[in-house]
Amino acid sequence: MLINFPYVEKDTPLHRLDVRAKLLLLLTLGIALAQTSNIWVILIALLFTVWYYRLAGLTWLETKRAWYMVIALNTMIVLGNYFLSGGSVISGVDVGIEHTFLYFPFPGLVGHAPFVGLVTLHLSVENLAFLATVAMRNFAIALVAISLPFTTKPAYVALGFRGLGLPDSFAYAIDLAFRFLPTLGRDFGTTLDAQRARGFELDKLRGGLFSKIARTAPLIVPLVIGSIIGAEDIINAMELRCFGIGKRSWLMELRPRRVDRMVIALTLLGFVLITALNIIGGFASGWLHFLHVQGIPLLS
Repeated sequence: MLINFPYVEKDTPLHRLDVRAKLLLLLTLGIALAQTSNIWVILIALLFTVWYYRLAGLTWLETKRAWYMVIALNTMIVLGNYFLSGGSVISGVDVGIEHTFLYFPFPGLVGHAPFVGLVTLHLSVENLAFLATVAMRNFAIALVAISLPFTTKPAYVALGFRGLGLPDSFAYAIDLAFRFLPTLGRDFGTTLDAQRARGFELDKLRGGLFSKIARTAPLIVPLVIGSIIGAEDIINAMELRCFGIGKRSWLMELRPRRVDRMVIALTLLGFVLITALNIIGGFASGWLHFLHVQGIPLLS
């Protein structure tokens, strides 16, 4: 049986908002913020998404697992971006003189040959500002993305994608994708408990990396086989209902309110505005040019 992300039943403005408006906001926000590294624009977007998230009335206890994953992933992205790029800001952008205040050695590739040695990395006002921009961008998108499953009834997810004009097959595939991870997590916990009852202890595995992977077969094999069997059951159920032969009817119907139409219109307007500014030029990296006297980034 498929399960869903933990929907939290509440009566908040975000719970009452049309699912199409929430999906469209998530999509356009991600594309819009990917077009720019302007720290001021991303800061404004972050403040807006914090306000948007607060409308959901979600508590830390209800969403802490999702936030643990987001914080860990964002930390890996930001630090990985810094160390793998050698502390650079944006590839192809000339920032002129960087205001560097710290140098330190770090293991990395030396020269053109694949030789690992100590390279010198630096910390500057510019690359720290860029790393902060990347972190704020990821958190802004995460605030909208996390609020979506917690404030949207699971039955409305596929209906929302269908309401955006996508085919029935694509909408249902997205709905199954939303249910895959929580279902897999439930099956993992069930399989682990069953194997522990038979004497399997995951914490007591010995040997090297490959040896430990091989010894997790009593856990991985039943999980994979169970996922395949579950997928076959879904396929058979869809075939019995003649899915894909013609246009499907939906049990529920979405009826947007005036506030839903306003949110959709403002979302599209903001997306078009940021895209237009990016096309004009100088918008994506204008914040990198600092005033030499005051050290204040300028919005070009």
